[in-house]
Amino acid sequence: MNRITSIVLLVLAVAFAGTAAAPPTPGPTPAPAPGTLQSPGQAMIDQEEAALSGRGYTYDPAGRRDPFRSLLVRPEDRAGARPPGVAGMSIDEVIIHGIWKTRNGYVAQVRATDNKSYLVRQGDLLYDGEVIRVGPNEVVFRQNINDPQSVKPFREVTKQLHVISSP
Repeated sequence: MNRITSIVLLVLAVAFAGTAAAPPTPGPTPAPAPGTLQSPGQAMIDQEEAALSGRGYTYDPAGRRDPFRSLLVRPEDRAGARPPGVAGMSIDEVIIHGIWKTRNGYVAQVRATDNKSYLVRQGDLLYDGEVIRVGPNEVVFRQNINDPQSVKPFREVTKQLHVISSP
């Protein structure tokens, strides 16, 4: 008896769940006005003809980031002109050519992409950072990073002076 009762309850539960989960019947969909119905193929042909006739697509960002711009290119790299001299040099472009010890500390001779040499000291500002320390064999830079996922807004870059000895 207990077994028959369990089976009956199971059948009733399945039947009730089936009727409760049935989606409501949709109402009639309104018919589009005659003459405005286009097939997907015809819509694609119209778009292609519009593009070929010179009417191009324009994007209105409305305050949002442009999805067609690369995230790998920094905004400062897109900027046009940089200031001249040390202030216009990027840390990645700098090559250390020499380091001298003076009464006021170490001074580094660097060469940038303009193929000119410049002298930098501790505290000098570059285009994307500053000189933190000039040592006897290295220069330490603090490079500003524009990465929202980064924990720190900067990174330290150490560039070594490579001395080539002649035989």
